[in-house]
Amino acid sequence: MKKIKINDTTIRDMFQNINPEYIDTKILDPVLSHYNNLNYESLEIWGGASFEKILENKLGISPWEMLYYIKNKISSIPLQTLIGARNLVSFEIYSKNIIERFIKQCIKNGIGIFRVYDSLNDIDNLKFTISVVVENKAKCQGTIIYDDFKNTNFYIETAHRLGQLGCSSICIKDAESTLPPKKAAELFKNLKQKIDIPLFSSGYNLRGLQTLNYFQACVSGCDGVDLSFIPSSFNDFSPTVFSFLLSLKNTNISHNLDYLKVLKLYENIKKYIYPHLNQELFSSNLIFGSTNKNLLPKWLLSSLVRQLKEIGEIEKIDLIIEEIFKIKNEVGNPSLSTPIGQIIGSQAILNTIISDYRWEIISDEMKKLVWGYYGKLPKKLSKNLTDKLSDSTQPKKNVNRLEVEDIYDQCRTELKNLSDKEEDILSYCFFPEKTRKFLKLKKNKKYEIQDTHDIISSKKEPISEDKESILESKLKHLNIKKIKEISDLVENSNIDEIKLELEGIKISINKSKFKSDKHKYKKPEDSGKKEEPELKTERSSSRFITQENIVEVKSPIVGTFYRAPAPDNPPFVKIGDEVKKGDSLCIIEAMKLMNKITSDYDGKVKEITVGNEEPVEFNQTIMLLKVK
Repeated sequence: MKKIKINDTTIRDMFQNINPEYIDTKILDPVLSHYNNLNYESLEIWGGASFEKILENKLGISPWEMLYYIKNKISSIPLQTLIGARNLVSFEIYSKNIIERFIKQCIKNGIGIFRVYDSLNDIDNLKFTISVVVENKAKCQGTIIYDDFKNTNFYIETAHRLGQLGCSSICIKDAESTLPPKKAAELFKNLKQKIDIPLFSSGYNLRGLQTLNYFQACVSGCDGVDLSFIPSSFNDFSPTVFSFLLSLKNTNISHNLDYLKVLKLYENIKKYIYPHLNQELFSSNLIFGSTNKNLLPKWLLSSLVRQLKEIGEIEKIDLIIEEIFKIKNEVGNPSLSTPIGQIIGSQAILNTIISDYRWEIISDEMKKLVWGYYGKLPKKLSKNLTDKLSDSTQPKKNVNRLEVEDIYDQCRTELKNLSDKEEDILSYCFFPEKTRKFLKLKKNKKYEIQDTHDIISSKKEPISEDKESILESKLKHLNIKKIKEISDLVENSNIDEIKLELEGIKISINKSKFKSDKHKYKKPEDSGKKEEPELKTERSSSRFITQENIVEVKSPIVGTFYRAPAPDNPPFVKIGDEVKKGDSLCIIEAMKLMNKITSDYDGKVKEITVGNEEPVEFNQTIMLLKVK
């Protein structure tokens, strides 16, 4: 009887869908302890935004230490990571040196299987990363992003080439939930006839078809699937684990899992994890209220919902989704996987919310995408878009797009006062601001309730039961909601810090401050990656400060101030310029959104109080207007 291999993605999904403040050993350990008794093929720990989310936890456990911690807890099951071939766990493209260091560090900390994908399915992008994985004796699962416009021969040829490169298995990843059951059956039937290495199917349940898709794929030749106890549907609280396992009854297909033990694991996940899941995950209005027939990948949809809520534009979600698919079609119909999804999503917001008309402002990343910096696009650009792009944006000919300047030594130098560990330097390469913040937190032990070395160390055993029981005794009456309320009070007042003691636990709550700590990536045509601020955006108001009709224009959000819509464009306004109500004054970038700030009055620009590309706080004065 054929046994279906199951890769569990619960831990990865948990990190993605829980606020980092709730991640601690108190909820992790009861869940991890139940995995050792189950015969999963693998556990996917990293993928999507999980690396970044772990970096934001308050325990002082880095993503790398978290790998080691989980591997110690679940020694019987191989750990897996989903990575972009050239962007790894971030949005930028990295040098061969960083890719090689990253893979070796992953293996050292417990990763045994690398699921490697390229958002454009460009084999040239995949070659080097696959070769490094294979050379370091780890398993590589070559991943093909499903494209509804490609015929079966494309998948057969690509799978065959991935096998030749050394991949030990192939995964068809349906990132946009466009694979219907009938096509799933046909695709895996044809693949199985031509490909002699194991075939996996990976998809979400956004359309409610995951179980049916998996069933059709498995009876047609698929060897393994992804399952998670974290619901991937926006209209369903129930995971598809049980419906899929039950669908195999009375067939010649089975699995290696003990159903009763799976049920016990689920009860623990429901008890410890579900109370902390982000509720936007279950917004049925997003599916049933949407006029769009197409769906975005879950991570991109969640990100858009969160960002639009924060800037008060959530009612435009349908418009943004519609614009994303317009852009997708215009730029050659690439997959919306990372990093392409971020690029198209950001451009959609520029086209619909920020700009006065479509393509008025074109992001640098979008220019790179259309000129081939990220790889070969599946189709040609639309003539309409080609006409809008000036020749000046096209890179020099004969530039090897696969050669990216190595920033590792630069990052090591910038981080030397906080850490000299290779894993921290790599984290800094991916997320500089968040890594610096994490290491400062760890070094100063701010907000820490226990020493992180008692939780994890590469040379020590996990925390003892005695210490854990003492910790639980201290924490069980701690009112997290009340602490959050106090934190919000501090944030929205003139108070800089409150120190208090609850149940023997000393707590210090400081007013959050966003400090720009940019380092320049000297990549071709790249002005540097800017980390997104972490505070929620709020509305501001202009106010008179003197009897001379002077008005302060205040920043409505925490972010970065830009005087012009693009680096090579003139500023919106200069000192002495006349402005009318509704005229654009500047842009504040936050959460990768470019928020255009407009004037509430007719008047003249008297003073600009912030320099270009400088960080600004919420409610900080950025300009003075003399009102008529």
